[in-house]
Amino acid sequence: MTVKTAVTHRRALRKTLTPYLLLAPVIIFICCFMFWPIINVFILSMQNHVVTKPKNWGYTGFTHYIKIFTKDAVFTKSIFTTLRWVVVSVAFQCVLGFWLAYVLNKKFALRGISRALALTPWAVAGVMVGIIWKLIMGETYGVFNDLLKRLGIISRNVSWFSNASLATFSVVLANVWRGIPFFTLSFLAALSSIPDDLYESAKIDGASAPRTLFSITLPMIRDTIILTTLLRAIWTFNAVDLIISMTDGGPNRGTTTLALYIMTTFKNKMDYGYASALSVIATLAMMVFAFIYIKWGKLGKEGIN
Repeated sequence: MTVKTAVTHRRALRKTLTPYLLLAPVIIFICCFMFWPIINVFILSMQNHVVTKPKNWGYTGFTHYIKIFTKDAVFTKSIFTTLRWVVVSVAFQCVLGFWLAYVLNKKFALRGISRALALTPWAVAGVMVGIIWKLIMGETYGVFNDLLKRLGIISRNVSWFSNASLATFSVVLANVWRGIPFFTLSFLAALSSIPDDLYESAKIDGASAPRTLFSITLPMIRDTIILTTLLRAIWTFNAVDLIISMTDGGPNRGTTTLALYIMTTFKNKMDYGYASALSVIATLAMMVFAFIYIKWGKLGKEGIN
């Protein structure tokens, strides 16, 4: 091998290894602060580890998982509660967020101020949102009851936290208000990237507004819809601050989602083993959901058919 060939090989090898060397610090960081803790949680999920009972610590195998799927009624109830909480919240946030973005994308006076005001709820902390909406939904002093009475929808004040259905409606309403700005901001960016030529061509061809919406606008922002709904579903699934500040999971665990059940098991009961098993199940469920949703939505294959 000549000197020139050796130098060429070294340069090619350096060029091949450079991306991996640049990624190495990030990969090491992820392994140390993400993968390793996840592995530890899985190991802990197979142990009896109640902090207040150190004498009972030890390996239990899949005992926690068997108990979760066969004997834990709270887990089963929390699954259905979580589904309602996530699906209804994200669906309304997406639809209302798109409608608001569609309006704010038009040119009109004071559009900048309107956009700023529309994004205000996103800047409010979850606990603060819960406190605000708990006051709004209050039975004796709440603005919501007063508004409904003035509109003639109800004749007397409603206790919005008296049963599971009304409490669920209340927390979902608060969460929808909080999450709309995220979709609005995302859809605004996506709508502004659609070429005006497409709309001009559709107008020339005589396409109606609904036809333009479903044939141009929605297909062009499909990737944004898939990604934003996926992210918001994951965030909503893991959100506990708003529920705690409004209902604390009640009444009768009617608003206890899986994430809240994990937190209360970990914090109140100090059962780290059982809480870890619940966490592993929740993590696997979200990973499977994300994979199926991305495959079903064909993320990255955007375009107009």
